[in-house]
Amino acid sequence: GQVVLALQITRDGRLAGLSVARSSGDAALDNAALSAVQRAGRFPAAPQGLTDASYGFSLPIRFR
Repeated sequence: GQVVLALQITRDGRLAGLSVARSSGDAALDNAALSAVQRAGRFPAAPQGLTDASYGFSLPIRFR
């Protein structure tokens, strides 16, 4: 199954928001994807030229 997550990351690399944008149809897989991102901790800071407070990303995660 594949889950697509919506992430909001602050300029300094903190996870500010996380949700399932498109479910795999299996709650266990969706929860595993959410947990994996939460366990990642911090993300790299935004490059110096990017000045918005936060940035949104879609992250597809495929389970095999």
